[in-house]
Amino acid sequence: MNKQKFEYFLNAVHYCMWLFERKFGFFIGKIVDFFISPIPKFLFTKKMKKRYYDNMRKSQPQLDELFYGKKSGFSIGLAHHNFGAFYSIYFCILSESIAAIGIKIFDDLNLIVIISCLMPLVLCYIPAYKAVFLKDKYLQYFKQFEKEDEHWHKKWKRRTIAFILGAIASFFLGLGLFFAILGVKIKFPWI
Repeated sequence: MNKQKFEYFLNAVHYCMWLFERKFGFFIGKIVDFFISPIPKFLFTKKMKKRYYDNMRKSQPQLDELFYGKKSGFSIGLAHHNFGAFYSIYFCILSESIAAIGIKIFDDLNLIVIISCLMPLVLCYIPAYKAVFLKDKYLQYFKQFEKEDEHWHKKWKRRTIAFILGAIASFFLGLGLFFAILGVKIKFPWI
């Protein structure tokens, strides 16, 4: 996979995660509004209601930026976090294998083992950081992705879901490999 395709893929996944976080934020906002809306409606005087709704209307752009802003809103912060977490989980297979080998060699979980199993996660995260976050590169891609049609968005939402499920599968595969290297037999009650 060449660098441009890798960068495009990661930014498209990050964009779809941001869209999900925004959508989820809108949903939570509607729930909060549902519970808060009776307060001014029934408990405020007419003058207080007017002032309340005027202030809400004036502050709405700042609230939107706070919650849904592309550069520093809550939804982009959650998308950054989730993207980094799911991307890093793919390398758990390697990290968990190194941890198991280290535990087997040293017969204990020590600082050397911990550092050696975290190194792949750190080193493998660097290309993703450069492709998405360095100099806010994702913002350029977001402008491009916003112009795409509905078919493109559906396709990339499915790919993002596959990316997330693949990360989860990688974690469990790595965990299985970890126990296999250590020689631990796991008995499941349903088997």
